[in-house]
Amino acid sequence: MGRRLMAIRVASGLTQADFADKLGLSLRAYANYERGEREMPTALFRSLCETFRIDPLWQLTGPGDEPVLLGKRVLDMDLLEGVIRLIEDWLTKHRRTLKPDKKARVIRLGYEHCMAKGKIDATHLREMLSVAA
Repeated sequence: MGRRLMAIRVASGLTQADFADKLGLSLRAYANYERGEREMPTALFRSLCETFRIDPLWQLTGPGDEPVLLGKRVLDMDLLEGVIRLIEDWLTKHRRTLKPDKKARVIRLGYEHCMAKGKIDATHLREMLSVAA
């Protein structure tokens, strides 16, 4: 977390003191977070999101070392492909179809759920499909 916090500060071009001030923190508290000596509270994640438009999922899990802004999240193409493949296979196996807009929504919701889990959650995807199709 500290490395990510430092990456956000460096990308913003601010000193530790200026960055801490923008976040409403003392320099000492901020330095402890950046060094990883203190666990970052939820309020700090929220403040980074609101003040610097940093994607909170990037703050927690990545990918990459460069800060990702809200709305600029990088897709995990392998995960997305796996979600689509599972959905297509299920629809074929059960001889069901979905209208394009509904199918897109199922893919999106399935992908977002699996991203949060960090892996394909086949059980959840099948349950979604049994309701949607």
